[in-house]
Amino acid sequence: MKINTSTGVIKGKTDAIAVCLFDDEVKTLKIPSLDSKTLQELTKLIAASKFAGKKDEQVLQYSQQAAAPLLILHGLGSRKEFKWQQLRLAAGAVLRVARDKNAKTLALFSADKLVEELSAEDVTKALVHGLVLGNWRFDQYRKTPMKEIKELTQVTIYYSSAARQRAAESKLEAALVSAESQNLAREYGTHPANIVNTEYLAAEAKKLSRRGIKVTVLDKNQMKRLGMNLLLAVSKGSAMPPKLIVMDYHPRNAKKTYAFVGKGLVFDSGGLNIKVASMEEMKSDMCGGAAVLAAMNGIAQLKPKYRVIGVIAAVENAVGPDSYRPSDIYTAMNGKTVEIMNTDAEGRLVLADALAYTVKTFKPDGIVDLATLTGAAVVSLGQMCDAVFTNNDNWRREVMDAAERAGERVWHLPIFEEHSKDMEGETAELRNFPMHRWGGACTAAAFLKEFVDDTPWVHIDIAPTAFPGKVSSIQPKATAAGSGVRTLLELVTR
Repeated sequence: MKINTSTGVIKGKTDAIAVCLFDDEVKTLKIPSLDSKTLQELTKLIAASKFAGKKDEQVLQYSQQAAAPLLILHGLGSRKEFKWQQLRLAAGAVLRVARDKNAKTLALFSADKLVEELSAEDVTKALVHGLVLGNWRFDQYRKTPMKEIKELTQVTIYYSSAARQRAAESKLEAALVSAESQNLAREYGTHPANIVNTEYLAAEAKKLSRRGIKVTVLDKNQMKRLGMNLLLAVSKGSAMPPKLIVMDYHPRNAKKTYAFVGKGLVFDSGGLNIKVASMEEMKSDMCGGAAVLAAMNGIAQLKPKYRVIGVIAAVENAVGPDSYRPSDIYTAMNGKTVEIMNTDAEGRLVLADALAYTVKTFKPDGIVDLATLTGAAVVSLGQMCDAVFTNNDNWRREVMDAAERAGERVWHLPIFEEHSKDMEGETAELRNFPMHRWGGACTAAAFLKEFVDDTPWVHIDIAPTAFPGKVSSIQPKATAAGSGVRTLLELVTR
C-alpha cells in the first residue's frame, strides 16, 4: 500500500473518501478540499444518520453525486479529551472499511480545525501509523484463495495548505519505517516456534549486513568461553542451539552508543517447573527480541547519528534429560552466582548474561532491555500499558518521553531496596525467584539490575501488551502487537 500527501481539491479519481471529525465540527462542515456536491452529500449523511462525531462513531454511504462512490465519516469525540491513539485508531478503522468495501484508493481528510490546532508532523505520524498497522494481516497459514483477499493500494492524506503538506512530507518516511518495522516484529512474534526458532532469528539478523549493520552470532561454545552460564543453563533441555545475536550499527563520528537487549525465548515450556496453563501462548515469549530485531531493521533505513547495538538472547526453555533444575547454582558472566529457585523464571537468566555481555563489550551510554518477563506486570497494569524500571531517572525520562512521542503507553514502577533484598540468595549470591510471589515485576527487575553495573539502564516489561487479547482497528485477533519498536526508534532518531 502506497501512502502519499496532497493539498487542494481531489486530483483524479478515488474509490473512497473518509473524513475524521471532532464532535464540534459536525454542524458546520468546512473542508475546502472537497467540492460542493461532495460536501452536500456528507451533510445529508450526517442528517440522515444523526452522526454526532462521538469517539469511534462511524457511518458510510454510497453516492453517485460525490467525488468518490464511497463516503465514510468517523468521529474523534470531544476535542478536550483528544488523545493521539484516537487518530491512529480512526485511520485504521476507515482504512479497513474502505478495504472491505473493495476500494482500491482512499482520500483521507480531517477538517481544518484539526490540522490547524495540531501539528502536521504529529498528525501525519498518527495517521500513517494507524493506516499501516490497520492494513496488516497475518494470513500466511490460511487457505483463502488470493482472489478473495481485498487490498487497498493507495491512500492520499490531504492537508489544508502547502506548508502543512511540506511539514507532513518531512515526517512521512520516518513514520512509514516505524510502522512497517512494528509490523515486522508482529510477524516474528505471531509465527509459531517451529518456524521462528533460534536459527531463524539469526538468519533474519544476518540480512541486515546488506544494509551496513555488522552482525555477529555467538554459538554455544563461544558463550561457554565467555562464562554465560545462566543463558546456557536455560537452553540445556532443548535440542535447539542457543544463539546470542549481536547487531552493530556504527556510523562515522558517532559520539554516543546506545544498546537494545531483547529476550528471545522462542518457546517457553517453563522447564521442569512446567507451565500448567496457557503454554500455547509461549511462542510470544520472544517478543522482546522481535522488537529489537525489527527496530534494528528500521535503524538501518533511518540511519541515526548514534551507534546502536542490538542484542538478542535467543534460546528455547524446554524439558529434556539435561534440563536445568530448581536448586542448581550457576555462575553468571559477571561472576555472580545464582541459585535456581524456579526454572520458569528463565527470562531474567538469559537477559542477565546478555546485559552483562553488552555492558562489558560495548560500554553503552544507555541501555534498554525489552522482555515479556512477568505475569505480575500484567496483573499490575492490565493489557494496556507496559512497566518501566530503571537505575537512572534521567535515562528513564528520555525513554519515557520517546514512548510518549511514539504513542506507546508505559508506566514507571519502582525497584525498592526491599525488592533487591528479596533476590539475595542463601546458598548463592542471588536467587532467580523470591520466596514469595508479591511484587513479581519489581523483584524481577531488581534481579536484572545486578547485571548492568552503573550503566544507565531501563527495563521495559512488555508482557502486558506484547500479545494482547483486545482487538482494535489496528490490532488483529491472536497476533503479536510489536510492542516497543516505535519507542526504540523514536529514542535514537529524534
